Amino acid sequence: MNWSEVVRKAVIMAEMTGYITFDQLNELIPPKMEPEDVEAILSALSDRDIRIAEE
Repeated sequence: MNWSEVVRKAVIMAEMTGYITFDQLNELIPPKMEPEDVEAILSALSDRDIRIAEE
């Protein structure tokens, strides 16, 4: 799974609340994803005004 697919799924999860939790995001990110890809995911979510919440 590439990072854009993770972003797509995260956006769907955040549609109702406007945010996604760290736990939800961690479940979406594959274990072997590169740190640069994780940074791209965080940036893409920020660009879409989706914040990441503790809970």
